[in-house]
Parts: sequence; structure tokens; C-alpha cells
Amino acid sequence: MEGTGNKYYRLLVRFGNYRTKFTSHRNFLIILSFVVGVIAALAAVLLKVTVQFFEHRVEVMNNWMNSNWLSAILPMIGTGLSLLLLTRLFHNKLSRGVGFIIHNIISNKGRIEKRHTYGHIITSAITVAFGGSVGLEAPIVATGAAIGSNTAHDLRLSAKDTVLLLACGTASGLAAVFNSPFAGIIFVLEIFLLDFSIPFFIPLLISTATATVVSQLLYPGKFIFIASESWSVKAIPFYILLGICCGMMSVYITRSVDFIEGYFEKRRMNWKSWLVAGIPLCLLIFMLPGLYGEGYSVITNLLEGRYASITSHSLLEGYSSHAWAIVLMTVLLLVFKVVCSCLTISAGGNGGIFAPSMITGGLTGFLFAYLVNLSGIYQLNTPNFIIAAMAGVVAGVMHAPLTAIFLLAEISGGYKLFIPLMIVSAISYFITRKYEKHSVYHKSLVERKILTDENIPDHF
Repeated sequence: MEGTGNKYYRLLVRFGNYRTKFTSHRNFLIILSFVVGVIAALAAVLLKVTVQFFEHRVEVMNNWMNSNWLSAILPMIGTGLSLLLLTRLFHNKLSRGVGFIIHNIISNKGRIEKRHTYGHIITSAITVAFGGSVGLEAPIVATGAAIGSNTAHDLRLSAKDTVLLLACGTASGLAAVFNSPFAGIIFVLEIFLLDFSIPFFIPLLISTATATVVSQLLYPGKFIFIASESWSVKAIPFYILLGICCGMMSVYITRSVDFIEGYFEKRRMNWKSWLVAGIPLCLLIFMLPGLYGEGYSVITNLLEGRYASITSHSLLEGYSSHAWAIVLMTVLLLVFKVVCSCLTISAGGNGGIFAPSMITGGLTGFLFAYLVNLSGIYQLNTPNFIIAAMAGVVAGVMHAPLTAIFLLAEISGGYKLFIPLMIVSAISYFITRKYEKHSVYHKSLVERKILTDENIPDHF
């Protein structure tokens, strides 16, 4: 083993000497950013396609049996398998979420262990493919960050270059999932608290553009909805009210995450925590089938006007033609989506709060527009309010208004809704910031004194 390590090191040294003769360091980083973008995009696409394949099969089975008992049992199996991998294979050393990346940037010069390059793909694929009610964005971000970090480490690059390639991998993963290169770049700048500079920006741009092209070629099933109509100036008061609603919903999500995950963090992750968190998770998914998996299909149906689908396979399915049933089911999904996400993670699953925030935001926008339209006060464009509310809740929960605005602008196929996105995101962020000083990503780092208030920029 020692001889192999020495050969590997000598090979790297020889490669380093060779490349300095033929290319500058800046050009070499651009080449590496391209490579990292391709690899991170392939990892993201592989994860999303795998999960969607299994989710579709479960949906077919539910329709065939005209019941959802199968999708209610599967999350217990998925979180159990993920728990076994996290405890037995990775020995509780596979850090979940996004906070550990920020920690490594600050305390470890961007160095992330190799197990993160594949561990998140395996555990999150099992978790979400079996119906865990979390998002794949955090595992994709962690995988991309690890790919960039280990590429730099293997090539013996500096700490500054390591952080740069880490950022490239992160941004590329997000860009590949949502077809949103600018949102990917802004995400790493807002969440990772990195300083903007042109030399730093160019590799990020190359990496995310490459990842977007790879994704377009291999992953046509992205969550994208083309806004059919522009927004109306007369609807501005309603967008302001929607921003307030999104802000309050963001506070609810943040505090729910603190309470539920904080409760389970005090206990050792084992089969007991799996049962305590997994059983209520399965019961909630059985009663509210829309909580199964990431949940983007729920929002897609609402965007396309299939409102009755929100009650499918639930106890309210027989009342799907009644407005009260749609309203009640939407409220229940709003309340329990974040609960199920926290229970999934606490039971041993791997995933993040990004997708649950977007889903909850979409449901908030739908409920708001649906109730206004029912009242007859004004006729709102429901898809526009769904998209705007998704941005609002993401802006509030992540404390990342710019990421939310550009992400949803790119998802909705352009910048028709840019002004409403700005209004809703700004108001939501302002309200959330009043009640929750730090985002879900930064809060635990501040409590552990890894970050200070001075490190975290204020958008207002």
C-alpha cells in the first residue's frame, strides 16, 4: 500500500511539472472547473433519475391497488437501510446537510473526506426512492462539494483553489438539477459566505454552464414550468400579502426543524430513534399521500390545474370535487411536510430541507390564490402565485433571497415574473429575519461558535 501511495504521489508531481510547462495556473483551474462541472452534473443526474424511476413505479402500484399502503410502508424500509449504512458502513462519519461544508470551508480549508463523494448518493437515493419526505438538493450539494474538494486535494492545490473547486462542484450540482446556472452560482456565494471576485466567478460560470448542458442532454425530467402569462400590476397588493404569508411560513419551518431535529439530536441514532421517528412518518404519509417523496409532482399537478389530484388515495378522495376538501388537504400538507422531512432525517434518512421548503412554498401560493379566487374579490393567476411563493419560502428559510429569485425565474422559463419574485422574496426574507436571525444552514454553526454574526451578511 505504501509503495502504491508513493507511485501515486510521484505521478501527481510529474503531472504537475508537465502541466506548468504548457498552461498557466488560471487556465488549469478553468479546465478543472469544466471537469468538476461534468462529474458533479453526472452525479446529480444519476441520483435524480434513479429516484424518479422508483417513485414512478410506486405511483403505478398505488394506482393499480387503488390504495397507498405500499407508499406508507416503504419510507420505514428506506430510512432503516440508510441508518444501517450511516452507522455500519460510514460509522456515523458521513455528515448530513449543508452546514458541514461551511464548517470545512472555515475550519479545514475546504477539505472534505472522500466518503462524501459517494456516501450521499447512496444513502439519499435509498431514502428518497423509498419515499422519504426530503429533498435531494442537500445530498447533491454535498456530493458536488466533495468532488471539487477531492479533485483539488489530489492535485495538491492550495486552500484557495480547493474552496474554488468545492464551490464549482456545489453550484454545478444545483445547476444540473434545476437547469439554473446563475442560481447555482448565487447559492454558493450566499450560503457559503464566499467573497465575490471576477477570477473566482469565471470558473464558477464555466462549471455551471457545463453542468447545465450535461443535464439538458441526460435529464429531461427537471422541475420546470413555463409561465404562460405575465403578471398584472393590479395584483401587487396580493403579492405583498403573499410575501407576508411566506415569511410566517418560513418562520414555522425554521422553528419546526429546530424543535424536531433538536429533540432527536440529543439521542443516539439507532433502531430506537428509527422507530420513534419512522412510525409517525409512515402514519402521516398513509393519511396524506402527498407527503411521499420529494413532492414535486404535487406542485406540478397544481401548476397544471389538476387541483383534485391533491386528494388522491387519501381519506378525502371521495370529496375531491368539493372546494373545502382541497383547502383542507392543502392546509394539512402545509403543516406536516416539514414535520415529515424532519422525521425522515431523524429516523436515519439522508436528505435536505430545500425541496420541502419549495413544496411548502408552492402549497402556500396555491392556497392563497385559490381562496382569493373562491372569494370572488379578484381573479388571480394561480400558477404565478405558486411560483412566487416557492421563491418566498426558499428566501425565508435559507436567508437567500437572491438565490430564490434567480432559481424560480429560471425554473419558470424566463423573467416574466421577476418583479413579483422580488417583492415576495424580499418581504418574506425581511419577516423571517425579524423572528429568526439565522438560516437553517447557519444557525447551528453560530450556536457552536464556528460562525459569528459578523461573518453572515445582511441583505437589508
